[in-house]
This record gives sequence, structure tokens and C-alpha cells, in this order.
Amino acid sequence: MKLAVSRISQSLSVLYVLAGPLWVIPTIAQPIQADHTTDTEVIQDGNRFDIDGGTQSGDGSNLFHSFQEFGLDQDQIVNFLSQPGIKNILNRVTGGNASVINGLIQVTGGNANLFLMNPAGIIFGADAQLNIPGSLTATTATDIGFGDNNWFSAFGDNDYLSLIGTPSVFRFETLGTPGAIINQGQLEVTPGNNLTLLGGTVISTGELAAQEGKITVAAVPGESLVKITQEGHLLNLEIHPLLTDQQSLTPVQLPELLTGPDVGHATEFKDNGDGTVTLQDSGITLESGDVAAKEVTAETATLSANNNLTLVES
Repeated sequence: MKLAVSRISQSLSVLYVLAGPLWVIPTIAQPIQADHTTDTEVIQDGNRFDIDGGTQSGDGSNLFHSFQEFGLDQDQIVNFLSQPGIKNILNRVTGGNASVINGLIQVTGGNANLFLMNPAGIIFGADAQLNIPGSLTATTATDIGFGDNNWFSAFGDNDYLSLIGTPSVFRFETLGTPGAIINQGQLEVTPGNNLTLLGGTVISTGELAAQEGKITVAAVPGESLVKITQEGHLLNLEIHPLLTDQQSLTPVQLPELLTGPDVGHATEFKDNGDGTVTLQDSGITLESGDVAAKEVTAETATLSANNNLTLVES
């Protein structure tokens, strides 16, 4: 069902905690480039990038790719090649630039779920679309957890053979606010699947849709651990403090992410010069740790704000 703005707050689980300053890594326009730490191959054919190879977990159910840069221009397609035995395709971006995705993301050859992890930030542009058979998780976490303390890390080496089972834990080892996730596109998964966005700040002025499925959107503070568990037929979101001495991101103001020339968001967002931005059409001001959503269509939805939860009028 479609959750109208006037009704959505009654069916959302909202969590408020204190927020820190809003920091992210700057973006640049970039192609898709493997970083050669996995057996990932990027095969370009015109405007399509086929992603082949990769490294599998010990049980063969999880497939891992690692990229130096990951982004799409308008009319470009990234096609992840899968096979029936693969349940999850997990991708990390290690180059330090946010991913600007303004094309089509698809998975062919199987029914795998897709994970995209880039601690520097993820932007889905106005022309971003999905054609995937499973669920989508986009996150600016630094690690994704499996089973008994086994981690797929965004930095350094990974023991891929040990990363078996279902990924359900997300670690944010940043002392400041984690990278932001911005959506201006039409992100829709197939019926019965889930759509999850986990970042330091999450702003969606486009559409999020998961017919007969679950949408989870959370603005997560730094030094946190996020667990997504399934109780009966409902997903449960838990956010816990994490003690860490690590800091892996260089802080830069969010307005640069939103209004930079490589992103093309200047017509929708106004830089207020004080670390906040304003949505031009609505006049709503957004800051560190906020969640803002415009159109959400799902059987159930959870929005968790690290600071303010804003429901933008259509």
C-alpha cells in the first residue's frame, strides 16, 4: 500500500537521539573501476557495465565485489552477473569518493539480494532506477556483519571464505556523522522484497517503493552498531553504541555533497552557509542526522531519525 504523508507517521517507528556535525567525503564524477582486491571484472559494452567474477564465501551463497570508484551517468547501466546459488551480492567502494548513481542498477542470472557499501556517501540521482530480483541495501557503514563476529569491511583485507550466512549487522566506525545517502530517483524493488537505506543522514525527495515488502530508512550516529533482525514476519531495527578508537573519514560539509557541480542538485537544495541545506520547493531546512522522505510505498516501513524526521509534502 502507498503510505501517504498525512498518515505515514502513524505507521512508522521513529527513534530520536542527539546528532553530531554532518560530515561526508566530497564527490567527483567517476566511472566504475574495480580495485583488484577481489576477482571482480568490469566489462564495458557501450553504456552498459557488466560486473563479473568477484570472490565467493565458503558456502558459495555470498558474492563479493570491491570497487575503487562506483557511479553511473544518465542512461548508463550496471549489470551484476549472478547465478542461482548466489543469495547475496555485496559490494564495497574504497576510493574515498561518494557514489553518484544516475542510471539503472540491475542483477541478471539469479535472484540475489544486492548490497552497496560506501562510507563516503551514496547519491541516487533523478534518473536512478532498479531492476533487481531481490532486496536492496545501500549503506555508508564501514562493515557488514555475518554470524559470529565475521565482517565484510570497507577498508583493508577480508576473509571472504568465512563470510557465510545472511548479512544482518552494520557497523559505523566513524567518530563523526557517517556519510549521507541521498535519493532523487525512483527506487523500487520487486513485490515481497525489502529496501533499506542506512547512513548518517538520509534524504529522499524521490520515490521509495517495496510493494508487499519492508522499507527501512535510518540516520545512524557514528560509533554505532545496527542490527536488522526478523521476528515473525516483521523486521526489527536496533541501534546500539559502539566503542571505537578508529576514524576513517575526512570531514567535509554536507552542502558540498548536495550542491556540487558534479552532482547537479543545486536546483533542489540551497546551501545556507551554516552546515544546513534547505529544500527549495518546501522551504524545509535539513541538518546533521536528519531523515527526510517524500514518497514511501510499502507494506510496512520504519524511519529512524538521528535528529529530525521530516515528511516532505508531495
